[in-house]
Amino acid sequence: MTLRLVKPQPGHVEEWRRWRADPVSRRVMQLPGGDLDKWAKRLALALSDLSDRSGESYRWIGEVEGTPVGSVSFHFVDWNHLACEIGYVIAPERRGMGLGRQMVASGLDLGFAGGLERIMAFICTDNAASIRLVEDLGFRREGLLRRHAVIEGERRDHYLHALLKEEWRPAVPRS
Repeated sequence: MTLRLVKPQPGHVEEWRRWRADPVSRRVMQLPGGDLDKWAKRLALALSDLSDRSGESYRWIGEVEGTPVGSVSFHFVDWNHLACEIGYVIAPERRGMGLGRQMVASGLDLGFAGGLERIMAFICTDNAASIRLVEDLGFRREGLLRRHAVIEGERRDHYLHALLKEEWRPAVPRS
């Protein structure tokens, strides 16, 4: 199964919202409100070309054989400090197949090749699958952020994980 990251298109909006609205996703990440038009505008605002350093948000859709299976994104990109936060979501029916790992690894390849030097992940302390994913990719847990974010009306603790460029071992060797 070959996964590739593509620039989000208007046709991805419904799937992206469905993945985020899934009960498992909602348990560990805040679901933005609004109708489909608001979601479409949000998706359209995200950049996908890291050589354009005017953005604070970049997003790609993971596809397998032309079918969208997830999303990976960089938020709060600080081009002065070459750092950002990574986010990701996998289609519920595609979880447990290794696609999340492939998608995040591909995103890390893009981020570090695009000039970032530190990529952070903020993960709910009870999200074992996501913690395992980032730690398997080399992220180190740097701390506990108590009552860090409100999810489904409740303040939740998060772990802060980070990966430095020099620690990253690309999934596919660069030529």
